[in-house]
Amino acid sequence: MLSLIPDYLSDAGEGLITLTHVCRGWREIFTSRSPLWASLDCQDVHKTLTYLERSKSFPLDIHLKRSQYQSYRDDALLLAVPHVSRLGSLTVDGTASIIPALIRRFSCPTPLLKKLEIDVGFDHPPPTFPATLFGGDLSSLRLLSLAGFATSLPWRNLANLTTLKLFRVPETVNLPSITQLLDFFESAPLLSDIELRLISVPSNPPPGRVVPIPHLKKLTLLSCTPSFLLKYLSIPIGASLVLNFPFGGESSPILDCLPGNFDDLKNLSHITTISLLLDEEANYVRFHGPSGELHLCRIFLDEGPSLNVVQSQTFRSFKKFNLSNTQRLAVTMYDFSPRETVDSSPIFQTLLLMDNLRILTLIECKNLPFIHALNPEKNNSGTVACPNLEDLTLYIKKPSRFNISELREMASVRAGRHAKCPSLTIVSLREMLPKEEVFTLREYFPHVEYKVDVVSPRWDTLPGDPGDWQGEVVTVP
Repeated sequence: MLSLIPDYLSDAGEGLITLTHVCRGWREIFTSRSPLWASLDCQDVHKTLTYLERSKSFPLDIHLKRSQYQSYRDDALLLAVPHVSRLGSLTVDGTASIIPALIRRFSCPTPLLKKLEIDVGFDHPPPTFPATLFGGDLSSLRLLSLAGFATSLPWRNLANLTTLKLFRVPETVNLPSITQLLDFFESAPLLSDIELRLISVPSNPPPGRVVPIPHLKKLTLLSCTPSFLLKYLSIPIGASLVLNFPFGGESSPILDCLPGNFDDLKNLSHITTISLLLDEEANYVRFHGPSGELHLCRIFLDEGPSLNVVQSQTFRSFKKFNLSNTQRLAVTMYDFSPRETVDSSPIFQTLLLMDNLRILTLIECKNLPFIHALNPEKNNSGTVACPNLEDLTLYIKKPSRFNISELREMASVRAGRHAKCPSLTIVSLREMLPKEEVFTLREYFPHVEYKVDVVSPRWDTLPGDPGDWQGEVVTVP
């Protein structure tokens, strides 16, 4: 039990040394457990020497940092060089000046190396990643993360690599071509997590080349043209795609980033859940289905289109998808009042595609376009949109958007057309709604529930499991 104490220390480095000074018994216990001493920062010669001795033959985890506040010491790093054969992971956080030292110190093979993370910041010109590092042999590597480098991805025989991350790939130098990327993917058959940021396309592969990534679980592309790579990859069923792209035109913000042929994206079939966030700074769309997930993160350019154009085009994009099996739709911060008739409105056209929609959740939205779309008397053909709707939930921040008379009419008309009338849940955010008026809706809806809350739910947590994409949302550059 004593040996578990370091796992709960806020500063395991200095705290570990302190623990050995408590008494002889504690010293014997902690100094004999070699994994506790396998993490090196090489900032102190005596400490490095002590850790190397006590770690014995356990794989080393070396973290080299160089900044204006702290830095590794070269004489301490020299002590670790004879032990490079048991290097298990290397993390480097600094500037391009650290690269020559790496080449000098780590040019021999490291058969135990499983994790390699190097970030050289924003140096100009950016350095080229040395292909000779570790003798060019990364056969045991599980994770490769490079930031700020120019690289042609020269390595092969990456039989154990599962995670590839390329961050801040500079656009002022020769970038990896599609052919080099595909060659790299073919040499790493176990890849499951790929994240490519700011990758452009200097050359195309031979026509018809498609590289399978059978173990892929998540592919993240942050680029001006994120679909540039998709048509060359065989995406397995169940994979999650995260596409992040700037958008400044007035065409569809969704279709612009997808390949022309949806057959390239196996996980776009049988969409059961859609979540949207539409606001003044970004537009997030999340599709979820039994065959996988697609996340679209669209960032406004400085002179981007108006929010109304983006919201309208987002819904118009949905007609390209098969939404007949969609059961849940959540929309956050839709703030557009269409000028066209209900028949031609993007909301109505979208809901017409969702015959099996069961749950509709509107969070801080202008609700009127949705209520009119659900009311058969508001369209010229009298068509009932979403005939199987079971639950309608409205998160209302402004009492002026309560639209109680429109809700009454919508429920009454649907009942008269023998269409299913959904249960209604109203959540008042911050400002109270008149409860007496809310409960008059019980005459029209089969069930009415009224709640008061101060915080609206996260848009991406409503339907389905968001996984770890919440972090992606808040770290978009």
